[in-house]
This record gives sequence, structure tokens and C-alpha cells, in this order.
Amino acid sequence: MPTNNIVRQGFKAIDVTPSDSTDITGADANNPAALYVGNGGDVEVITLNGDTVVFHSVPTGTFMPIQVTRVKAANTTATDIVALF
Repeated sequence: MPTNNIVRQGFKAIDVTPSDSTDITGADANNPAALYVGNGGDVEVITLNGDTVVFHSVPTGTFMPIQVTRVKAANTTATDIVALF
């Protein structure tokens, strides 16, 4: 299990297209992504540990301090999501 903790500021950012089958480009065990949610709603993710969870009613403009490798499409209603590395 990786021991990477988010202790640095983001140095790279990419727009996220939620997908049930494709990880965030560039996200891996050594570079998990934290998320910014531009337009609020539900966000379903796969965490660095491999857990699938839905965050309900995430407000617009939220930085999510979690380590993820994928934003799933099925239950994600939020839009304008950005991954920060």
C-alpha cells in the first residue's frame, strides 16, 4: 500500500471526464489526484486504496482533500471537475 500523503501544493491540473472504466490521466499510486468541483453535485470516486464511494451534495467551488485515481460517471452529477497533482 502506498504511503503517499497530500502534503504538497498542486503542480499540475487537468480537466476530468468522469468514466466508469478509465483512470484520471496521470493518476497512479505515486501521484493520486485531489479534486476541485466547479459545479456542485454528487461525485463518485475510486480512492487510492481502491474503495468506491459517492460524496453526495458536494458544493460548488469545493476542493476535495482525498486521494483518487478515478471519477466514475455512473453516479457523478457534479461538473467542471479538475484533478490536481
